[in-house]
Amino acid sequence: MLPLQLLRVKITKKGKNIAPVFCTSVDEKFAEQLQLASKMIEEFEESSKKKERKGLLTEKILPMESRYDGYKLVRGFYTLLERRSVFRSKRSIIATRINNIGNNINNGAGNNNIATDNTTYIDPFTIRKDLFEESSKRGFALTNYERAEIMNTVASRVGASADNITDEMWSDLEENTILEQFYKLSPEQLIAWYNLSLMQTLLFNCTKLEFYVHGGLNWKRILRDVKRLGLMYNLQLQTLQHKKEPKQTHQQIDETIDAKAYGDTEENNTVIVCSIDGPLSIFKLTDRYGTSIAKLLPSIISAETWSIKAWIVRKTMSSGKKIYEFEISNVESPTLLKEPYRDIENNDNKDNREKKQFPTYDATAIYFDSNIEEKFASRFEQSANGWKLVREPDPLIVSNGKALIPDFMFEKHGRRIYLEIVGFWTKEYLERKIQKITDVITASYNKIDFLIAVNNDYYATSNGYNDKEKITGSKLSGFIDKNHLILYRKDNVPLKPILNYLKSIDHEMIEKFASNNYMDLLRDLEEIIVDSSNNSIVSINEIAKKYNIPVESALRIIRSEQDSQKNKNDNDSKYLIVDRYLISKFKVKELELLVGNVVKFSDVQLLLTKNGIPESCHTALISKLGFDIIWKDIDCSNATIERRKT
Repeated sequence: MLPLQLLRVKITKKGKNIAPVFCTSVDEKFAEQLQLASKMIEEFEESSKKKERKGLLTEKILPMESRYDGYKLVRGFYTLLERRSVFRSKRSIIATRINNIGNNINNGAGNNNIATDNTTYIDPFTIRKDLFEESSKRGFALTNYERAEIMNTVASRVGASADNITDEMWSDLEENTILEQFYKLSPEQLIAWYNLSLMQTLLFNCTKLEFYVHGGLNWKRILRDVKRLGLMYNLQLQTLQHKKEPKQTHQQIDETIDAKAYGDTEENNTVIVCSIDGPLSIFKLTDRYGTSIAKLLPSIISAETWSIKAWIVRKTMSSGKKIYEFEISNVESPTLLKEPYRDIENNDNKDNREKKQFPTYDATAIYFDSNIEEKFASRFEQSANGWKLVREPDPLIVSNGKALIPDFMFEKHGRRIYLEIVGFWTKEYLERKIQKITDVITASYNKIDFLIAVNNDYYATSNGYNDKEKITGSKLSGFIDKNHLILYRKDNVPLKPILNYLKSIDHEMIEKFASNNYMDLLRDLEEIIVDSSNNSIVSINEIAKKYNIPVESALRIIRSEQDSQKNKNDNDSKYLIVDRYLISKFKVKELELLVGNVVKFSDVQLLLTKNGIPESCHTALISKLGFDIIWKDIDCSNATIERRKT
């Protein structure tokens, strides 16, 4: 974040929108800005090596304000580079040296000499006090001689030279502190950090912020930061506005979202938006609350997909305070430093400072709250049932606008089943969890499938098993079907009831999709099959994937069409179903002639492979061509084929 006076902004849309003036690669002055960043980093590096005073470093930077366009940019870079620097007074440096030498002596190093650059250090406050007292006794020093007399008198009193007195008199002022350490960064990193700081500074006067991100892990992390910063939030669903060609400009939240990234389907065309309200009055407490909102920004932009919309209060010359809108998303944002460098505390050692500089948010990593969840996820992935397992999906919204983030979500063809695993629990905890789940289920416009697994071993009460059974059984059965309630023991959530339920959903979806009239699917299939010279083999898996339906549903639709043709006495079907592939009749006749001239089964397999027939349907195709495979032993190289007798 930067001081407000260094914020560079532009007003657009007839005074409605506001945005910072970022440093971007598309700007014609970007090369110059990159050069400025590089030059300033070099100055800080050199000053650190020479252990120069801060005032001298400032004097070197000051001319750049007139040389480069915009003093605010120079001062903004300088402010950020200061946070990468450790400035210390001479007294602090000498005290550290003495402490280190004392430690070496205690450790047996045997070095009793204290190196202080051949100078004697005296407290600057003491020097100034003695000088002013001596000056008041003698009167004003009107000549250099009188001044020198006062300096020499004080120097002899404290046991130092007059030159030392002159050097040390103001050494405790900020401009005389020494640049002891500078932590280097690249010019590109500095510019990205500057861009982030501009956004944060703009949010100082934010009265309301709306944002969305994707992924339960991101939501969980951000909402945890929201609470830590003392902010008030409210979640709501917002309908997506689908566009064929979304603009790459500042847009409304519902326009910038990429629906595919959220698994959007016809049944689910909404996203979750978090609203953070500022103070009740725009004339009070705005800065303090806005600062907390600004601190939340790095956490939001750490997500891969994000968007924010903020309402900013600014003073104007004509109409006093006015509210502007600021909108940006990951699509059109400039390069931002997602892991901002934090201020370096002087009393930290180097290792601790480096850890504080780089807080890490890995959006791709999967984290588990317990071994139970990790073990369950591993076993489920090994079951290979076709359902996608999502760890901590996007939140479900409770009626009070708060979030419920389930432990897992199973997803397939737009259908979502949620799972909450309850390990250690008390009666009160489980009742709160039940109430929250009930709230979500009853408040939702769409049907929500919610499984809950409760560990019978981890009930924290002395009332015994009956109370457990009463809570997990009667309490949950009021709104959760028995197929949705799973009681487990010994940290092992059973897979069988979950897989059985998912299989029942599979059958339900197959029936549902197969019963629909997919004219587009049949029309596309007709076009593909007709052009048999270019594409005589079609994967049903690819067809199902294109229309986002189960393979079994696609097979039923195709077979239903074939049956319809047979009922119309139209036996001229254009394709043959073999396993999960469609082979044009033109190709089938060609293969029938080729296979009729071959005897060995292995040779037939080579022939089919050369003609693009997948190995998985070789045996089925040979049978459909009217041939039988004669097995003489378990060695397939000895097998032969012969035409089936009619």
